[in-house]
Amino acid sequence: MKKKMKLTEPISHDPQITIHSDVKQARGNSVDKYENLKDANEIIASKEIGQQNENL
Repeated sequence: MKKKMKLTEPISHDPQITIHSDVKQARGNSVDKYENLKDANEIIASKEIGQQNENL
């Protein structure tokens, strides 16, 4: 005796895949810390370059 499978939903011949992303929500603490560190390094570097130019 053969068992019959009963499908709960009909199979679509045109399947669709969607991806939702929001970049602002995807950022985590480590990314924010990296951005802050990068900004601080730029400020420090500009001050150091200014000091070296004064020493010339």
